[in-house]
Amino acid sequence: MGRKNLLADLLDDKLTAVNEQPSGESSDNRRPSQPTLGSRGAVGAMSRSLEMLSAERDAAKALTEQLTTGQAVVEIDTGLIDASIVPDRLTGVDEKHPALVESIRANGQLVPVLLRPHPTGPGRFQIAYGHRRVRALAELGHPARAVVRDLSDEDLVVAQGKENGEREDLSFIERATYAAALEDRGFKREIIMAALSVDKTELSRLITVARALPRSLVDAIGPAPKTGRRRWMELAERMVGRHDQKALADSVASDRFVRATSDERFAIAFVALAPRKPKAPRPTTWTDDDGKKIVKIERRADRVTLALDEKAAPAFGDFVISRLPELYRAFREGRTDE
Repeated sequence: MGRKNLLADLLDDKLTAVNEQPSGESSDNRRPSQPTLGSRGAVGAMSRSLEMLSAERDAAKALTEQLTTGQAVVEIDTGLIDASIVPDRLTGVDEKHPALVESIRANGQLVPVLLRPHPTGPGRFQIAYGHRRVRALAELGHPARAVVRDLSDEDLVVAQGKENGEREDLSFIERATYAAALEDRGFKREIIMAALSVDKTELSRLITVARALPRSLVDAIGPAPKTGRRRWMELAERMVGRHDQKALADSVASDRFVRATSDERFAIAFVALAPRKPKAPRPTTWTDDDGKKIVKIERRADRVTLALDEKAAPAFGDFVISRLPELYRAFREGRTDE
């Protein structure tokens, strides 16, 4: 979709992301201590690097064996692997993708992905989680190391949601769009709450935000990983009741928006949807019986301004000023009578 047309419209075993440490572990627990070598020269530095890489591989291998105990790890052509029934990530540029590709190129796929046999495609598979790894492996032309399980639709989305949630990998808006997509697919809210590990109140917030914002706008902004729930809720509030979207459409179509990071794109859209100040009414003119324009009257919410034309009515200003006390007394007396 072109930018100009933006607004036209329970699993016990847990597999972590490839080459990413499980959340909650400190770096000391994740990586063996660096060996101490006597040499301080180039040979010593290279030796230390090789030993560290070997240690990291051994640790990753041990972790994989621990997580997949009793589960066969097989290699599957990425061309046979399809996405999950409900995408949990927004379309667009994944800023972390190049680094993931290089990590797998250098170290291989350290932790397998989780798949199920495709329910309607014989010989094919469907991702429960590991979409980013599969995409990187496909780009490198490598098969995917995977654990394959028979999963129901409910099992798949719960596993998918929990894996991302426990790694805190999905941003707020990705969680919101995922929740709404699951609801659209007919999943009960109890299943969605289990998938996202949220209560009823938080799930309601997620779905409310996703429903209030056009999906085309959300896709244009992207995941905005540093933008939290409060700001997205404020953006949704700004969107409600806005019929004139020209400022927003122009902002999204701008080169500045396209070049910006996802969080910067959110900020641009947020400003574009800022409440507009009401326009001040146009000034009026009071004329005398001869048709002369004597007084220019400007009305605002907190004041009325009278501008007397001294050329058209010389000394009339002094006359009005001198009568102000009398006029004000008459005004107050009139209000008292009422």
